[in-house]
Amino acid sequence: MRRIKAEFVTSVAWLEQLPDADLPEVALVGRSNVGKSSLINTLLGDAKLARTSNTPGRTQTLNYYRVEPEDAGPFFLVDMPGYGFAAINRAKRADWGNLIERYAKSRTTLRGIIQLIDLRHPPQPLDYSMIEWLISHNHNYLVVGTKADKVAKTKVAELMLQAAEKLNVDSLDTIAFSSQSGFGRDKLWRWILDTTRR
Repeated sequence: MRRIKAEFVTSVAWLEQLPDADLPEVALVGRSNVGKSSLINTLLGDAKLARTSNTPGRTQTLNYYRVEPEDAGPFFLVDMPGYGFAAINRAKRADWGNLIERYAKSRTTLRGIIQLIDLRHPPQPLDYSMIEWLISHNHNYLVVGTKADKVAKTKVAELMLQAAEKLNVDSLDTIAFSSQSGFGRDKLWRWILDTTRR
């Protein structure tokens, strides 16, 4: 396992609060409770770095983590607000959507976006909307199926292929991941490092 120095830097509620654009950035996006915080903690090897919660919709800002792997240059990992939680009022959801869209459109140092989907369930309507938006705006993206440990090992590859077909993406642009076992961690790291070196 590579040695990594990582720290939480700031939470951004509007674009004027963004840190200086001096490092490449990779952002995470997905439905509320898809496991973004758990993925961050497993990826960076710190179980307490990103706060996990059983309450969907807890992340309401762009959360910046500065990451320094031993074998690569530093970069920012950006946790974007989860989408699709019905209990949050419509105006708040609209604010979050506007923040995500404006950030993804305007941030010159954004190198790639990782869209997380829950491997236990078929892609949801907002998952389709997100991948269509990423493709239509020519973003470099990766689809990660989380909670791979919650399905039978023999079904993981099949479920990822089904998700790729439904989302109309190449299966090469997908990775299955488990925060519990670390399955897929090395593949995800390779994608991130290749992306930040662009």
